[in-house]
Amino acid sequence: MPATVKRFPAVADPHVVHQYLKADGVVVVEGAATRESIEEVLEETGTVPAGQTFALAAKSSTFATQLLMNPLFIDLTKRILTDTCIIFYEQERTVSISEPQVSQSSILSAGPGSASWGLRRQDDCHHISHPAKRESDFGIMYAANDVTTKNGAVRVVIGSNNWTDKRDPTEEEEFLVELRKGDALLWLGSTYYGRASNTTDQASVLLSAIATPGYLRQEENQYLAVPWEVAEKYPTAVQRFLGYYVSRPYGGAVEHMEPLDFLKVKGDWSKYVPVDLI
Repeated sequence: MPATVKRFPAVADPHVVHQYLKADGVVVVEGAATRESIEEVLEETGTVPAGQTFALAAKSSTFATQLLMNPLFIDLTKRILTDTCIIFYEQERTVSISEPQVSQSSILSAGPGSASWGLRRQDDCHHISHPAKRESDFGIMYAANDVTTKNGAVRVVIGSNNWTDKRDPTEEEEFLVELRKGDALLWLGSTYYGRASNTTDQASVLLSAIATPGYLRQEENQYLAVPWEVAEKYPTAVQRFLGYYVSRPYGGAVEHMEPLDFLKVKGDWSKYVPVDLI
C-alpha cells in the first residue's frame, strides 16, 4: 500500500507528531488555524500576486502574532531546532542554548494556469549534507483556501528526509497533499517538496513560515524584512522568534547586549543592566 501523509488534529500530542516527522518528514495538522484568522491575514495583506510574496510577518500582524506562534508549531520548532553546547570559560563549564528563529515567511499563490514547481529541499540554503545530522529548517504552511490536486496541491516525497544526496526523487514517489482552508502542512527542511500545477480558473494560496536554528543565517533578513517600526508593536515572544535575542553564547549580540535590551535603552550604557551572555 502506498505511503500517505499522516494527519493530526490541532490538539495532537507534539511528541507523537515529532515521531512521525522524523520518520516521514511531513505531516498535516487539520484545523491548525481558524477560518476567521485566515480571513484576517488575507484582509491585512490585500491583493496577493501570483508566485511568492515575502515578509509575510511584516505584512500581517495576525499572521505574526497568531499563525506564526501556533503552539504546536512552536513546540515542534523547539524540539527540532534548539541546540545546546558546553562552553568552557574561566575554569567553569556552562551550557549554552541556541533557540530557533524565523528564517523566512511568505505567501505562495498558485494562479490560474500556473505551472508546477519543485521538487526541492528547503535546507539547500544552509548547505546541508543528507541525511542531515541536524535539521536546519522546519516549516509550516497554512491553506488560505481549499487546496486540491487540480488547483495546486503540495507535492511531497514521504521519507525523503532520510535519503542521501545521491538519490533523486521521481514522479512515482511523489504524494499530492490536499488541504482544507485552515489546515497546515508541517515539513522538515530535508524533505523534498514542491507545488502541483493549477489547472483551474481560481488561485490557491498558502501562508508559510520557516524556522532555522539561532546559530544559522536567516534565509530572509528579518531585521529588514520586518523593520523595527513594525516589530516593536509585536509581543516580546514574536520579537525573539524574529531574531531579536542572543543565540548563546554570543550570536546576534549588539555591543555585547541582548538586542531587545539594546533597543529599550537605545544603546545608552548608563541605563543598561549587564547580563552574562554565556
